[in-house]
This record gives sequence, structure tokens and C-alpha cells, in this order.
Amino acid sequence: MNIRFLVFLTSILIYGCAAQPEVRIAHDVQIESPNYLIPEDQLLDVGVIVFDPGLPEGELTTEELEELVNSGTFNNIRKSESIYFSVLLRDALQNSGFWGSVWITPYESNASDLHVTASIIKSDGNEIILSVGARDATGRTWLGQEYDLGTSVMAYSNFSESGLDPYQDIFNEIANDLSQRFITLRSEQIAEIRNTAQLRFATELSPEVFDEYVIANGSNYELLRLPANNDPQFQRTQQIRNRTHTFLETLNQHYDLFSSDASDSYLEWREFSREEAIEIDRLTRSANFRTGMGAAAVVASVLYGMNSDGRYRDRVVRDSIMYVGMDLIRTARVRREEKELHTQVLSELSDSFDSEMEPMVIESTETEYRLTGTAEQQFSEWQDLLYQIYREENFSVDEIYTYISNPDEAIEDVDQESSN
Repeated sequence: MNIRFLVFLTSILIYGCAAQPEVRIAHDVQIESPNYLIPEDQLLDVGVIVFDPGLPEGELTTEELEELVNSGTFNNIRKSESIYFSVLLRDALQNSGFWGSVWITPYESNASDLHVTASIIKSDGNEIILSVGARDATGRTWLGQEYDLGTSVMAYSNFSESGLDPYQDIFNEIANDLSQRFITLRSEQIAEIRNTAQLRFATELSPEVFDEYVIANGSNYELLRLPANNDPQFQRTQQIRNRTHTFLETLNQHYDLFSSDASDSYLEWREFSREEAIEIDRLTRSANFRTGMGAAAVVASVLYGMNSDGRYRDRVVRDSIMYVGMDLIRTARVRREEKELHTQVLSELSDSFDSEMEPMVIESTETEYRLTGTAEQQFSEWQDLLYQIYREENFSVDEIYTYISNPDEAIEDVDQESSN
């Protein structure tokens, strides 16, 4: 046994751990826009359902929580990301110019012509993976695939200048794929989608009147016929549908405020998380390398001692190799402790981050109605209220206004504006 063997073993371990990270370009995907003016009656309204955070349902065991933390997944952060990402996708769609109104909604509603859903599979600041789906009111599938994006350090360092989120490319790519799907539709297909959404909404309010206009066939819906243009019952359902649009605009102020308040702290957390993800990966490779090197050095020292003749020089070499091996094992343990510390810091950050994002109270008033609670609860209460309003024939739909608790932030009634 000689030093050459140790050198050979060392070189194998070094090259085995020398994986290089992929070089990524920041903000390489631009939003596509139409090169023609889309007529208003050809625009589809889009509902972006609040992203599924991708967390296990129900109460988690300690082992499940530890597994999530070790994989870089934090319950509080994921719940915040589900709203933050929804805002980014909504804005990307709105900025493309291919759509009518684009709202974030707590769940699917026939107030929209097209629904986009997404689940967060991975998000650690360094990489994001989303599973995205899209279906229109007829049940036709537009999208059903995963999107993956790795970030570069430039995406974070340029944020103050560009204002573009480090994950912006993935949302631009989703928006572009939906736009490409839209331009393949014929005008009669677009009209079918719009009419189906309107009549499905009308059926929810008055199934005894509109149930025979659209029939369900599995997950698809077939439009059989249209009501007369001057049908007063249908007109009333559409007035209420327009009020739901106003409510969604108000609700989106809530999401916007949430996103604005979270932006700075989330960007800092995510940049730190990215550094942590890279550092933890590096430490894992380094710890494995150092442990292997330490064990190899210890074994080499023993074998060297067995093959030496006991001279002083040989004992010095053997003891030196043994010392190097034990030191490498010790530093590997220290690095593992550093990794655990990084993970603990991330967990504490997620708790403090979540505490800044409590739900806001949203008021929707008409004769002193007040809707409170989470966005899901308020939207559900709103729909129940609309059902009551529809049944009360003397109740004027034109008098419905919605606004956040501060009356100064009230949204003007869109239908009242259009009638002026």
C-alpha cells in the first residue's frame, strides 16, 4: 500500500462529486400579443382559480412535516405562494391582450368563460414546477401539462430594475400557450363558449326555466338553443352575472393588496431560499465527499501501517493520514449541522412570513349585507345572496354595489357606467 492509492481514490471521489449547475437565462420568454384588434364579442373572460398549494390534506404527522421541510416545502409559504402566483398568472394573461376580463377566483364559477387551474409541485426559489390545466365552459380542454423553470441569480439581482418576478418566464409561457390555443378557435366556437357560460350561470339561478338550454354529457356541456334576446328572465340572470363580475373585481383588489404587501418579504425569502437550496445541495455533496474521503484516509492509514516496517517515518505518515481522515469526518458532521440550521431558519421565516398575510375583510353591501371571512367564504355567501336577489322580483339588481371595507375604495358599477 502506498500514497499513490490514496491519491487515486481521492481523485475518483473528487470527480464523482463535481457536478456543475445548469446555466439559466433570466426573463427569456416574452408575452405574445395579438397583431390585430380582437372584437369585444370575441373576447373570453378568464377565471384563474387560486393555485393549489400542493400540500397533503388533513392533519400531518411529525414525519410528514419533517419530510416536507427537508424537501424545501413549507405549509405557510406554499399557501402564500398560491395567491402570489395566481396574481402573476392573471397579470400575464391580462397583459397579453388576448382576453376580456381576467380575474382570480376562489373556485370555478360560470361567471367566467375559461377556467385555469394550477397546482404547485415544487418551489424553492431555485426551481418552480407547476401542473396547469385549462377548460372552457363547454368542457373543452385547453391545457393539461407541467411547466418547469430554473432561476438564475440574475433574475433576482435585476428585479429592482426590471420589476419582473424571478419566476416571470413560467407565467409568460403559460399565457402564450393559452393564447396559441385561442387563435385556433373559429368565431362560432368562441360564441358557443360565451353562450354556454351565460346559460350555465342562468341555470344555476333558475334551473326550472333554463335547464333545457344546456345539457351535461359527462364533463362536457352541449348548447341546445338560445333564449330570446328580450327574455326578461334571461336578462335578469345576466344582470346578476355582471354584478358577479363587479364582485370579482372587488375581490381581486384583496388579492392585489395581499400580493403587494407580500412582494418584498417574499422576494427576500425566496432569494434566501434559493441560496439555501443550492447551499444545501452543495453541502450534501460536500458532506458525502468529505465522509468518503475521511473513511478512505482512515483505511489508507491502517493499510499503510500494516505494510510499513515500523520505522519512525512510516509512523509519522500513518498518523498524519489518520489525522486528516478524522478531521474530514468531523468537518462533514459540522457541515451537516449547518444544513440543519439552514432548514430551521427557513422554517422560522415561513412562520413569520405567514403571520403577515392574514385574510382581509371584504364588504359587499346592499341593504346592510356584510360578507366576511376568507375569500372562499365570501364568494360562497355572495352567490347565496344573488340567488335570493334573483327570487325577489322587486329587488333592483342595478342598485347592487360592492367594495372593500373602506367606502373610498368602492368600485363603480360597470353596468351603470355602460348605460350612461
